[in-house]
Amino acid sequence: MNKQRKNGIEWTDYTWNPVAGCFHDCRWEMPDGSIAECYAKTVAENVATSAYPKGFANHYWHPHRLNEPLRVKSPSKIFLDSMSDLMGHWVSDEQVEEVLDICRQANWHQFQLLTKYAPRLEKFKFPANVWVGASVPPTFMYGKRLTQEQQSRMLSRTLAALKNVDAHVKWMSVEPLSRDIATEMADCGLQWVVIGAATNGRKTYQPKREWVQNLLDVMDEQGIPVFFKGNLRWTPWRECFPITEHRLI
Repeated sequence: MNKQRKNGIEWTDYTWNPVAGCFHDCRWEMPDGSIAECYAKTVAENVATSAYPKGFANHYWHPHRLNEPLRVKSPSKIFLDSMSDLMGHWVSDEQVEEVLDICRQANWHQFQLLTKYAPRLEKFKFPANVWVGASVPPTFMYGKRLTQEQQSRMLSRTLAALKNVDAHVKWMSVEPLSRDIATEMADCGLQWVVIGAATNGRKTYQPKREWVQNLLDVMDEQGIPVFFKGNLRWTPWRECFPITEHRLI
């Protein structure tokens, strides 16, 4: 596992990735017309090329990594699929269950799962220490542009799927915030939301200020803790976490 430093992912302590690689091919169109690439793809194809010999659009199963959380004795937050999507169609049910079994065994940790295919979440029973999360839909996926209507429908299906999942913490990553989704997030039933800009290397693509404020207002109305990523230029600073039954945090 990789322990996160100050310039890493602020809301977690470690990244795990027993599965790696992704076929989603996500990109986001930002307000200035810039296209932001997937950060994981950028890392895989520019920094960690030796770990992705067939490119990022491939499935890599790393069973030798499964026991890594068991070796970390201090209770920690562990992002289990920062370079993959555990719910991706290319990951077998058996592999998903092997990962979740380790989460059950390492019950002193909190595991943060994040997917772009929330409907598949309904197939699995999640341990209480797994935070079940989904990402806001991108502008481009599988090489095709999604219309705003398609993005809205996808977000609606994502939120509906999360509501059907039995999990102590259900959350959403809105990173980047590439359009105003505030009205669509009313009555979302979440316990945590992360909001950020788009980052590729040293380049940062900012959302509109009013989009951030609108979403924050809707979250505050629902009493949902918000974590602002450090790449946001204009926000009232918050680094809040969900309330859990575990001793962590």
